[in-house]
Amino acid sequence: MKPDEMQNLRERGIYALSDGREFVVHAVFRGGYVFYTPEDWELFGHYAYESDAAGHLRWSGQPNHWRTEDLIDTTRTARSRSRSHA
Repeated sequence: MKPDEMQNLRERGIYALSDGREFVVHAVFRGGYVFYTPEDWELFGHYAYESDAAGHLRWSGQPNHWRTEDLIDTTRTARSRSRSHA
């Protein structure tokens, strides 16, 4: 993968960082991803991180040292957030 190319992540895939934190991935229309804690995903909460086009993760718009390639795929998938559970 090229340094300026972001890793493709699975929609609703649950990924972990090496510190043990887990996030649910959601692709956004402008490109990139937003990352929810599993609890916030279930409760329709706000996302914790977002990625820029180069794959850097940002917290509240501020960059940090994490990148999308640092995420480890747990192979688990979060359930859909659809509110139409009949």
